Amino acid sequence: MNQTFEAIFKDNVKRMHYQVDGLSSDKSHIQVVIWPTFSGLTDFEKGIADHIASLGFSATALDLYGIDQNPVEMEQKRAKMGALVAEADPLHELQNELTQSACDAIHGKTIVHIGFCLGGRLALEAGLHLENSAGAVSFHGLMSFFRAQSEEKANTKTKILVLNGHQDPLVTEDDAQEAKRYWTSLAMDFQFVDFSNTMHSFMLPSANNPEHGSQYNPLVAKRGYSYLESFLEEFI
Repeated sequence: MNQTFEAIFKDNVKRMHYQVDGLSSDKSHIQVVIWPTFSGLTDFEKGIADHIASLGFSATALDLYGIDQNPVEMEQKRAKMGALVAEADPLHELQNELTQSACDAIHGKTIVHIGFCLGGRLALEAGLHLENSAGAVSFHGLMSFFRAQSEEKANTKTKILVLNGHQDPLVTEDDAQEAKRYWTSLAMDFQFVDFSNTMHSFMLPSANNPEHGSQYNPLVAKRGYSYLESFLEEFI
């Protein structure tokens, strides 16, 4: 494994995930694992976990970088993101370790990964490559996730929901179609929803950079929560 990757993401990295138990006895066995943006675990992801728990499901927002290790400057965020997704095997090993630590006793839990921006891609990675995953939801995530080396190595039983801004400059029409063709080739259950007049980061209240294609959209965010709740209900 790449030593730089280990130094950044594994060696002596202490993490504190944000765990919220579900409030419904018939839903709490569904464990939603929340992958953060490239800014790391923030109040935004914790708020998502609280919202999911209010619906009755259990949720864990992952501490991706470690306590007090979130990057602050844009250059730092891009550098950490680049190191994280540079190689498939280290990434998936880390995702498996974080998922296990987040879910305590995985046995008996139905694990659904969700994520935002970078986390959207990470949710798709986890859904496709971690065999204990039942579902994956990407909010304005990139479609550059690592494809499985063979059909036998893909977790084709994962259900996929992609919520995408149609005006997101980071997801081209070719990107979207190629991902759809890939999932179709594996006969996977997927939904790909395009929201009109919607840019990247539409779920993030702090996003306000339309000149660079990033803008919060409160109406679409509300719709996104509705799609998520409906998707999670499928696993009850």
